[in-house]
Amino acid sequence: MKRQDINILIEKFYQGKSTPEEDKILKDVLRNNTDEEFAAVRSQFQIMNNIYSVNDSLNESFDEKILQNISTSKPAKTKLFNMQRILSGIAATVLILISIWVVSGILSTKEVYGTINDPHAAFAETKKALQKVSGNVNKGVKPATTNIKKAESGLDKTKKVKNLNKLNNTGLLLKSMTKVKVNYGKS
Repeated sequence: MKRQDINILIEKFYQGKSTPEEDKILKDVLRNNTDEEFAAVRSQFQIMNNIYSVNDSLNESFDEKILQNISTSKPAKTKLFNMQRILSGIAATVLILISIWVVSGILSTKEVYGTINDPHAAFAETKKALQKVSGNVNKGVKPATTNIKKAESGLDKTKKVKNLNKLNNTGLLLKSMTKVKVNYGKS
């Protein structure tokens, strides 16, 4: 058989358009041909022969066996999924309980150290505290009042400066008199 005819049969085989007789002819030709050009095709035929020569070929009960195995197998992922679901529910519950405990601790009223429940005693303690604050404020106010008195005396001295302003105004009047304006009449 010519190389050209062999190549045509190989193309038909790869395209799936060859007949069973052409497949048998191609296998016989390639088995007897030792050209390196056809080595890849020979190896592929050898692999296919190995696959089809296995005794475990598919028979009519294959589908039934597959369906039976599918129906009897237990999915392991659902157990894992259910376990994750349970653990996440427990974690959420624990977080809610912790947040309620923390918030209730923050919002609960606690008695502060030094609180007085008797109104008369509380008034007396408040009065003492306010007198102490008042004494501290008065200590700070005394230097401020002396500074204010000094500033007021300084302002009294500035009244004399107003008299200087009048002198300055007279100087400006004298300057304006030195300017002479000449009117030549109508031109």
